[in-house]
Order: sequence, then structure tokens, then C-alpha cells
Amino acid sequence: MSLNISLRARWGRRARRWGDEAIAELRSDLDRLGYGWWPIPPRLRVALRHTSAAEVPWFIFVLAATAFAYIVVAYFVIGLLFYAEREPPWRWVVAWAISVTLLMKLCVKTRGAGLPFIRNLLTLECKATIRACSEAYGASHAQRAEKLSAVGTALRRLEGDVMRAHRRSGTVAFLSPRRRELRTHAGQVVAKLREVEAAFDYSPPAEVLSEIAGLAATIAEQHVVGHIGALLPKPLLEGKQPVRDREVLRVAAAVVLIAGGVVGMAFLGFPDMATVAVGMAWAVLVLMAFFGSNWARYMSILELFKPGP
Repeated sequence: MSLNISLRARWGRRARRWGDEAIAELRSDLDRLGYGWWPIPPRLRVALRHTSAAEVPWFIFVLAATAFAYIVVAYFVIGLLFYAEREPPWRWVVAWAISVTLLMKLCVKTRGAGLPFIRNLLTLECKATIRACSEAYGASHAQRAEKLSAVGTALRRLEGDVMRAHRRSGTVAFLSPRRRELRTHAGQVVAKLREVEAAFDYSPPAEVLSEIAGLAATIAEQHVVGHIGALLPKPLLEGKQPVRDREVLRVAAAVVLIAGGVVGMAFLGFPDMATVAVGMAWAVLVLMAFFGSNWARYMSILELFKPGP
């Protein structure tokens, strides 16, 4: 018990140190870009510290979820190739079941501890964008093209997190009518970011980098206080045509493909145990195909296919 408390205290001190380093780096970047007058809000400091503490648990969750996916897919491949017409050896099935159970338990425990990381991803991406702008601002002529390209990459990631902010916040119900307005606002914020980025083609890069950093700082400040429907002031968004969020279409396509695969497997004559494993493997493969390395965040889709009571 005392060892567990000591480890937690040590981890807490280390996480706070990482958070303080992130805050110091943000302060330095803002000063370079001309925002020395802007104080970092206390809630933003807290968010960066909490995110630092939750990053490792979330990393472990991703590793466990990835291992879970590989084990399920391996069962699918072996079962399809060698045991399509007969039951697999019981020892193999038991080892597979134990591995899957342990990995699922690890996923459940680490996911809860890592949620602050995923819920503050928008804040982190704002910081990463400001960092990219700072590096491009001070880059030499030889490095400028590479650094400006990195700013574009950071903006693409920031746009994705802006579009997903209302889903990750945990404060908006799945069928809430608020979602439509929040999606519209997020689309307008992305449109504004793209408009400013386009100014690289006709304005001095230093001015554009400073403006992008200011927008990112404003988004981060609004996000940490829960204003996901006011990430940027309304005057900045007037007349902006919202960028469409295509994630809903991808989710719908994934659901259709998973359902079609499950129905199709019913006609292949697999044993019951193999059918469950193959169905799980198919679902994981579909999620990986549609969502890439972020597939584990969409595992809740599988809740739709659970049998009723």
C-alpha cells in the first residue's frame, strides 16, 4: 500500500514537472510571436498539467488496444485458414480468451486515467500549432520552407480536433440538438483558420504566423473554460461558410460494413466461437481502415451490435 502511494506521489511530481515545462515552452513561444502581453490563463495551466499526467496512461491504453486488435485479427486469420470447418484446439482458445480478457481490463483501467489527455487534445494541438509557428518565425531562409510546411501539418491536426471538440468534451449528449449548432460553429472556426493560412500566398509570413498563433491561443483559452460553442469571437466568423465534418459519414459507412460482414458470416458455416472471433476481427479491421491509428476511440460503435437481453 505504502509503495503504491509512493509511486503515485513520484509520478505526480514528474507529471507536474512536465506540465510546468510545457507552460514555460508556451510562454516562450508566445513571447517570440509578439504576445508577451497575453498572460496564460490559470485554467490553461491546469489543463496542461492534467494532460501531462494523463499522457502515459493514454499511451498504454493505445498500446493495449493495438495488441488487442492484433490478437483478434490473428485469431481471425488462423481460424479462417486452418479451422474453418472444425473447432480450434481448446488450449489455444483458452489462451486467446485469457489474453483478450487481460488486455480488455488493461484498456478499461488506462482509458479512464487517460481521458483528461483525450479531452484536452484540442488544447495540446493549439499549443503544438503555436510551437510550429514559433519555429517557423525564427527559422533561417534555408529552413523556412520546411518549417512553414510543418505549420500546415499542425493546422490540419488542429482542424480535426476543432471538429471533434464537442464530442470529446463529454458534456453534450449523443442526440442533443446542440450538436448541430456546435458542428456549424466548429466548421466556421476551421474556415477562419484556412482563410488566415491562405494569406501565406500574399502577406509577410511573420504576420500570418503571428495571427495563426493568436487564433490558436484564443481557441485554447475558450476550450479550457468549456466554451466549445465560442472558440472564436462571432465577429471573426461572420460570413464564413462552415467546413463540413465528414466523420459522421465515415461512422455510418463503418456501421454498414460491420453489419454487412456480420450478416455475411452467418452464411459461411463457422462454429459459434469462431463466428464471434471473426466478427470481432472484421469490426476491428473496418475501424482501422476508416479511422487509422484513432480506431480505438470508436470502439463504442460495437455496442450497437450487442445482442439484446
